[in-house]
Amino acid sequence: MTTEYPVPWEARAAKKREDTLAKIPAEWRLSPADLELAAKQRDLTGPFIERFLEPEVIDIVKTDSVPLVNDIRAGKRSAVEVTKAFCKTAAIAHQINNCLLEIFFDIAIKRAEELDEYLRVNGKPVGSLHGLPISLKDQFHVKGVDTTMGYVGWIGGNMGITDPTKTHQVESQITKELLACGAVLFCKTSVPQTLLIGDTYNNIIGRTLNPHNNNLSCGGSSGGEAALMALRGSTLGVGTDIGGSVRIPAAFCGIFSLKPTPERLSYRDAANTNPGQNTYRSTLGFISTSLDGCELALKSVLSTRPWLQDPAVVPIPYRQDVFDDVLSRADTRGRAKADHRPLKLGILWNDGIVEPHPPIRRGMAMVAEAVKKAGHKLVDWNPPSHATALKIHVSFPPKRRTCSPPPKPARRHRHRH
Repeated sequence: MTTEYPVPWEARAAKKREDTLAKIPAEWRLSPADLELAAKQRDLTGPFIERFLEPEVIDIVKTDSVPLVNDIRAGKRSAVEVTKAFCKTAAIAHQINNCLLEIFFDIAIKRAEELDEYLRVNGKPVGSLHGLPISLKDQFHVKGVDTTMGYVGWIGGNMGITDPTKTHQVESQITKELLACGAVLFCKTSVPQTLLIGDTYNNIIGRTLNPHNNNLSCGGSSGGEAALMALRGSTLGVGTDIGGSVRIPAAFCGIFSLKPTPERLSYRDAANTNPGQNTYRSTLGFISTSLDGCELALKSVLSTRPWLQDPAVVPIPYRQDVFDDVLSRADTRGRAKADHRPLKLGILWNDGIVEPHPPIRRGMAMVAEAVKKAGHKLVDWNPPSHATALKIHVSFPPKRRTCSPPPKPARRHRHRH
């Protein structure tokens, strides 16, 4: 059975684009001449996007996550002024780079006002992310906001659910955890339809390109996050990753990412293309304009003890002693300390099936040489045979669901008298 829509999908997508742009305040909208100029520009970062921003806004958005939080906690900046600065920058970024699927600046500013009032009245922050604007990949549910994940058929609801008594009511667990830590959520970023690809294109808003070079891809599937951060429209965001979906965009756009082990963080109540698929598990990950931004996010989320709400999460808190031990083995330039054990790092050159392309192999060799030159130990990692594992995996035939045959009619017995 198929769902019949009263209008073509192209019209639904166009209406969604119009509705999204309408959520940008009039004073933040670019003129046709500015949009035409942006379309001809190869590099949209730095000086180009800054021409549309006031000096005080630039000062805020060029500050990374940790110092921003510290400034807000200390009362040097208000959550409202920081939130408005990132909302405006994200609005400009979307108009010139096409990186947002959902805009909810009004919710964000109201939240920031509440956080400022809480700090004023109580003299302490809500949590470790107090007042920090955080962007979300459009897999995570926020109350009152669509979750389309790039599907035209999901416009107007959450994962296609448009029942007014159910839609826009659910929050992903990561959403609740970020809010509990004091974060301000303000937008959701573009993804490729169905995810699972290293590019960002969907039939709602089209393609998101690399802000550093519009001739190149921003990566995927968390590509909208990375593009937004390259334009300083956010300093910290949440994505997901199986085979590189936070790492590829971060590498393409020159920022930082962290992919934790699956089940380290909660995936509960997040949208997905193939829920229940456990052969290669997706995991939440963080993208940030700074390395300590990723650290701040992981430490903050784990402080909420997510395993108490989601039994799939392994109950391991953030282990500061482990982190400190690793840091203690190298100086600020990464060189091994003479009075400490050096780091021991493994490198996987290939999996026995696929060989990296020559430029990737060259980059790996450069990293390996730098690690050894810094005085650390490098071990060639040879894992169990991927070829054998693949052979075993495909040897199991898929279980096919078949309709049961109709029951045979009851046999009539002829009774002889």
